[in-house]
Amino acid sequence: MGAGALWKTVLSPWDPPKTEKIEGAAPGGIVKAADKYYMLSGGIIYKLNLDGNKADKIEMNTNFTRNLSAEFNQMFEETWANIEEDYYHEGLHGADWPAYKAYYQQFLPYLNNRNDLRILMSDMLGELNSSHQGFSSYGEEETGRLNYTTLETGILYEESAPFTVKRLVTRSAVDRSGIDIQTGDELVKVNGEPVNAAMPRDFYFYRPAMEPEMVLTFKRKGVDFDVKIHPMAYSSLNRNLYDEWVDCNRQKVNELSKNRIAYAQMKDMGGGELENFLMTMTRDLENKDGLILDLRYNTGGNVHDEVLRFLSQHTYLQWKSRGGKLANQSNFAPSDKPIVLLINEQSLSDAEMTSAGDATPLMGKILK
Repeated sequence: MGAGALWKTVLSPWDPPKTEKIEGAAPGGIVKAADKYYMLSGGIIYKLNLDGNKADKIEMNTNFTRNLSAEFNQMFEETWANIEEDYYHEGLHGADWPAYKAYYQQFLPYLNNRNDLRILMSDMLGELNSSHQGFSSYGEEETGRLNYTTLETGILYEESAPFTVKRLVTRSAVDRSGIDIQTGDELVKVNGEPVNAAMPRDFYFYRPAMEPEMVLTFKRKGVDFDVKIHPMAYSSLNRNLYDEWVDCNRQKVNELSKNRIAYAQMKDMGGGELENFLMTMTRDLENKDGLILDLRYNTGGNVHDEVLRFLSQHTYLQWKSRGGKLANQSNFAPSDKPIVLLINEQSLSDAEMTSAGDATPLMGKILK
């Protein structure tokens, strides 16, 4: 996609429209003052010279003193008033909103920074017990001059011996053909630098930017050996750990039920997870005596209708060819069998809507 541009079109009663580009600035908000036009673009004010098709920058030299305390007080007042006037529930969920204003207002003089403000405002909004509601605010004073990231490898270490390998995370950067790292191996060097057992392990994996490759040196039975690894972000490792948890749950269900119960887990209520859920159901639910649908830690989305609609399907007839076996219609009928739905306090948004779906007569007994 190319950069935006500002254009001028001249309309004439007899001539075709004529469009020309205005040079000098990207498009922005335009206002008219008397017979002149001004534009704010990228924090800079321009005067539009429509005859010459130019945007002329207006040089400004100003001083501004910022009073964060006054700014925080104003933000508090405006947020409180916005809830008072526009909150969807006329009774504000029964909250004594003026009383909460007086209570939280007394802490404003003690705010030291914008993070304190976020905590205060989030606590006040939390009194409404509302979903999908929060407070965020960011300012230039919070801009970091240097950012760091952690180079994750997928290796988990012993708590009592922080440089000794405990195990490797499935599907992670070290779960690759050709990488031979075993439980009990001791990390002795990172990119050729000897590790100091007195230092925190993360010290050696904390960098200003993600590196494409790193060399880890381990000791096994007195012999050192190198392993090259393509590190990954913490978010990727977190997904790998989540998948391990799901694998463990499925294995436990299979073992305890002797493969009689199907298990499905949805990380969120998005299109991708819906597709995975439907594929899992059409593959695993046949010849099973029941289903466990696990929505714990689900972060939400908007596919509850599709999930509930699938789960509410039931057998309405059977048919067959001469000499063949009876087959159910519909092909997949989850509600013919018991369904257990698991949620917890970290089941968010659409996961809550799914668990509250009024399909009990068809879905069987839902346990929360």
